[in-house]
Amino acid sequence: MATSHHEFPAPENLGDAGSAIRSERMIILGSLDTASFLPWINRHAAKLGLRQTIHHADQTRIDLILTGPLELIDAMEMGCSLGPISVWVDDIQRVEAVNESV
Repeated sequence: MATSHHEFPAPENLGDAGSAIRSERMIILGSLDTASFLPWINRHAAKLGLRQTIHHADQTRIDLILTGPLELIDAMEMGCSLGPISVWVDDIQRVEAVNESV
């Protein structure tokens, strides 16, 4: 089962203005079949309305930047932890992406 490491404070409550938009670096570690997992990540990010850029991908680590509401980034993390049948996610690390462009 994947473990999550959040290293940032909770966003401010924006009330009626909606959810805060943020950018986060997500590092996925495990036994990763990039041929199936990368398209899966692209599809699910699009379904959630997240912008994403993959910075690194190999069979043990995928490093990407996600931008969107925190709740949807959380949903993306949950989806990635389960992932397609061809991957085994050991850990997901997340940190706020500072000065990152998507």
